[in-house]
Amino acid sequence: MLSPKRKRLKPGEKIALSLTLAQVDLIVEHTLLGEGLLATIHVARVRDNTVFVRCTLGELEELAGCVAAEAKGTKDRESQRELDAISEAIAKVEQAYSPSGMSKRIKLVRIENA
Repeated sequence: MLSPKRKRLKPGEKIALSLTLAQVDLIVEHTLLGEGLLATIHVARVRDNTVFVRCTLGELEELAGCVAAEAKGTKDRESQRELDAISEAIAKVEQAYSPSGMSKRIKLVRIENA
């Protein structure tokens, strides 16, 4: 069930993800990012050791997948903890938004053959 306080996004609308410089370095150096997502990260604004990445919800989901895959595959516990922290930050931003036109309620229906 979605939170009633979710903000609606129009298709292609960008949202901000805040990460530290160290987190961005970890993402860029250790995850397999597509060129588009890498370009989005490189044009991010940096202020007081905080990187403000503006991306679409789709790009955010792609980033979440890349970070989760690296966290799952790494053997280094410290890197895994840092990647998990990034995943949590991404999840918080994702939970605050919903794409425009999506229903807030999902109804599941069972179809049985008679």
